[in-house]
Amino acid sequence: MSTERAHPSGVPDPAGKPYRVRGVWLDRFRYRWFGMLEVEGEDGRLRLPMTGTIAQWFRPGEEVWVALGAGADPQAPTFDAYALWRAVDGEWIPVWPMYQASFVLERSSPLSTAPLYRYAVRAREAGLESDFEAIVDLEQHHYASEAEILARWWCPEDRTWAEANARPQCPRCRRPMRFGDLKDATRASRFLVLTLEERMPYEPLYIGYVRIDPPIPLMHRRLPDGSVQPHFRQAIFPAEWFEPPFWPERYEEELQRERPELTPFDLWWESQEIALRVCDTRVARLARVVVHPDYRADGLGQLALRAAIAWIRERRIPEMRRPKVLLETIAQMARYNPFMERAGFRYLGDTASGRPVLVYPLTEEAQPYLERFYETDPVARAHRGRLYRPAFRPVEPLAGPIRLRHVTYRYESLLRLAGVARPVQEVLEAFGVQERAIQKIVLKDVSLIIHPRQVVALIGASGAGKTTLLRLLLGAAARRGEAPLPRGAIRALYALQAGSIEVPGNIRAAAYLPGEVEPEFGEETLLEALYRLTGDEVLAIEVLNVAGIADAVLYRARFSELSTGQKERARIAYLLAARPNLLLIDEFAAHLDPAMALRVTRKVAALCRAHGITLIAATHRPEVLQGLEPDLTVLIGYGLFRVLPRSGEPEAPAG
Repeated sequence: MSTERAHPSGVPDPAGKPYRVRGVWLDRFRYRWFGMLEVEGEDGRLRLPMTGTIAQWFRPGEEVWVALGAGADPQAPTFDAYALWRAVDGEWIPVWPMYQASFVLERSSPLSTAPLYRYAVRAREAGLESDFEAIVDLEQHHYASEAEILARWWCPEDRTWAEANARPQCPRCRRPMRFGDLKDATRASRFLVLTLEERMPYEPLYIGYVRIDPPIPLMHRRLPDGSVQPHFRQAIFPAEWFEPPFWPERYEEELQRERPELTPFDLWWESQEIALRVCDTRVARLARVVVHPDYRADGLGQLALRAAIAWIRERRIPEMRRPKVLLETIAQMARYNPFMERAGFRYLGDTASGRPVLVYPLTEEAQPYLERFYETDPVARAHRGRLYRPAFRPVEPLAGPIRLRHVTYRYESLLRLAGVARPVQEVLEAFGVQERAIQKIVLKDVSLIIHPRQVVALIGASGAGKTTLLRLLLGAAARRGEAPLPRGAIRALYALQAGSIEVPGNIRAAAYLPGEVEPEFGEETLLEALYRLTGDEVLAIEVLNVAGIADAVLYRARFSELSTGQKERARIAYLLAARPNLLLIDEFAAHLDPAMALRVTRKVAALCRAHGITLIAATHRPEVLQGLEPDLTVLIGYGLFRVLPRSGEPEAPAG
């Protein structure tokens, strides 16, 4: 069925008919995912099932257009048996079926622009109980969530309420409870969930959600001198854009006087009922953008905003009345993450409580007001709508190439059976393993030139010499006094045996060689450890995001509390925070799943190329090579040493 807008004198769907709203039925226990709209027309009455979050916005007497699907039973239409439009100021606004649309985000190579991987995402308004369960789960990772317990649940047997972050059992009948509501949401809140249409079996279905509310009733601006400018939005935009607001608190006191028998819950419910009837603004508020922690910092936050903006424009969310001209948000996180500004949001100023306000013009109508504000307001002239300032600055690249000339490295060990338990000695002797000298050449006459800013991948079988080459490079940097080496006898492994390695004088190396050279986090939280290293909280968050840790819950976790994969990402962040110009990583992304490994390596390689860091990484995983797209690939193993340049470039030079 078509959902194109049309003038009420026309029809959005010729198969439909005009009706008038008779009433709305809601069950406050399950209104998020079930309600009923009763309409009446020439053919009688229809009881249309829909979510209560949509039905509650209708007023008796409103004109609607209903088109029943083929085979629909007018006496008992189902959720998917009809389409409905609402008449508003000479236009038909699509209301049902609920909004849904598909979006694709491709992540490409920064070098060749060839696609590396893509996200196929379905955005739809939350209308299933399972949608809200997923929202509760995701909300636990929202940076601004202050409450420990986020949701209310109810028992269909005895109407008992309980609060929990996952579906609990009824304390009375011990049966699973049903979702009731989010504790910090209002009845005006509308939710858009994002699901992966194409995913691996181990990937989650829900990867994020967006919550849209009416604008807040009052907003004042804190000026740099500490003074407060009241109602500053109305000084920028027409005041009628923000009126009448959703302001249930305005009605609570009077309602309590009129109906003193109401419980606090009933009082709040009824106050919101009044506010829903009168609210009709031209501004929407972005109250939440939450993306699954494993999928942040890869553009999905911007995709979520793009989906929400399309939803607001088409359906006039949340009220579905006047067209929306502006989307506002109040987000402290915008100081530390640029995804909103990258999506087109512009900074206005700070609220009286010190929180940043950003807006997105939904129509051309809003643009002149914004430009006039940035031209005439003394404070706005300074920031011009920009809040976020990147903290990771380019490093001083290597002043020249790294040159390896005729490097040879041999491991020698003497195998003895003395001191071994007699039964074990007999087993080894049976296999012909007796005392002998073991000698193995892992690097033979290796010559290589690595230029500044290059990304180099070392590949080969286990024990082929990849780690040895990284050790020798780190040892050469250490001889310049700009690299950490392990203590004890193992330091000998970092010394050259034959040949030479020349490094530029300005080399600053950082390395991760598992079990030998590793970042030291101690008992500090991740964010504390990186802040101590950088002295800049924004830079600390930036490198955590690049490494695939974009969950504020993990920012305050200690290293010892992380999973194996999270620890690896934390180590990568630590290395980047040191801002080296040579980065050495052994077994890069070894503990990450293929999808995460590809995302992290793509972002790390892009950051290194953009900021002047030479990256040399050993790996055996094809997805890591795909993400790195190395300038040089060095094959090492069993006497083999071959240098392959990136496809389409001439053969790499020897040292």
